[in-house]
Amino acid sequence: MKRNYKEFKLTSVFKGDKAWSADEKQQNYNNHVVTVSNTETKQKASFEFWGSIVNPEIKTESELLNAFYCFVEDALSGKMDFSEFCSEFGYDEDSRKAEKTWKACKRSTVKFDRLYSGDIYDFVNELQEIAG
Repeated sequence: MKRNYKEFKLTSVFKGDKAWSADEKQQNYNNHVVTVSNTETKQKASFEFWGSIVNPEIKTESELLNAFYCFVEDALSGKMDFSEFCSEFGYDEDSRKAEKTWKACKRSTVKFDRLYSGDIYDFVNELQEIAG
């Protein structure tokens, strides 16, 4: 699946079966790798996206745009400090899972910042109107 949005080219590849992480044995059968390319700066970033049981595979441009929106939301969450992140999402600050999730969001922030130099808040609000 491919779609353009503003200066971005979005591409999704359905990977199917994959474990959630190396330390967990639970399989998820709905894994995608989404690649985002900025056509102006030629910067690229990829992220994993997990489809639901009801809608396992990205099949429409709208679904691909929604996956991009989820990535940008994660990047926005990565701009918070750890305490703020835990408070916002209801995590205990002593939780290793919370820290792992927060660090994953911070990695999304780094990827997004490499792709886009504008205001992330304006970008996510605009994207939410058409993807959310």
